[in-house]
Amino acid sequence: MSNGFVAIPVGSRSNAVAVRVPKTAELVAKQIRNAIIRGELSDGDTLPAESHLIAEFEVSRPTIREAVRILESEGLVTVARGARGGARISSPDYEMMERAAGIILQSQKVAIGDLYEMRTLIEPPAARLVAERNSEVAVPILRRFIEDEMSLMTDRFAVTIKIAEFHRLLMELSGNKTLNVFSQALRGLVEGHLALAQRRRPDADSEFSQKQLRFGLKSHSRLVDLIEAKDGDAAEAHWKEHMEAAGRVWLSQVGPASLVDLLD
Repeated sequence: MSNGFVAIPVGSRSNAVAVRVPKTAELVAKQIRNAIIRGELSDGDTLPAESHLIAEFEVSRPTIREAVRILESEGLVTVARGARGGARISSPDYEMMERAAGIILQSQKVAIGDLYEMRTLIEPPAARLVAERNSEVAVPILRRFIEDEMSLMTDRFAVTIKIAEFHRLLMELSGNKTLNVFSQALRGLVEGHLALAQRRRPDADSEFSQKQLRFGLKSHSRLVDLIEAKDGDAAEAHWKEHMEAAGRVWLSQVGPASLVDLLD
């Protein structure tokens, strides 16, 4: 033992952190979790019977059941009760993050303005990445998407959903998976509040609203033009301006100080 540890009085945590030995159930859950992440267990697969797991891991029935409860709490398995019950694998997906993000943001009483500010910070650099790294692939996809948006101009609820999808698609096409994951974590909250904004608009069918919508979709087309030109600087600057302008309209409808509150 080193001199540094000899000098530590019994029970002191000043220079060392107490080590907690994982419970057996946690170790079993970790092995199953790793198998899910590696793809050895696929979405919808049935977890082997308790008797098989008991034999494979050489542990007790209560330990296996606790391990399954851990995985169920993480959203990695779903358990059906009854004679035909059992545990089925649920592969990790974005809904897990959306729910977790919603719980955290709501518990911290985060304002909607704060949520939109985050989007304004991350989307313009994503537009730059699309222009500089993925122009050839992105342009035809985005142009077809804008055509779909235009076809829904008279249906304000449908086009609102489609516009939200455009933002999601832009993040996905950036090619940065970590950035896309963070964006997806906010997706449910953002889309829910966009829908809320639409329901609160008294002028939803007015000529002014249609003018705003046409202006916004024209801005989408302008972004795609810049992506096609592979002009990262201009794409980022344009999308920052777009996000700020759209934010002023959107936040005026839902109230920037309103709290994130979309949980069931």
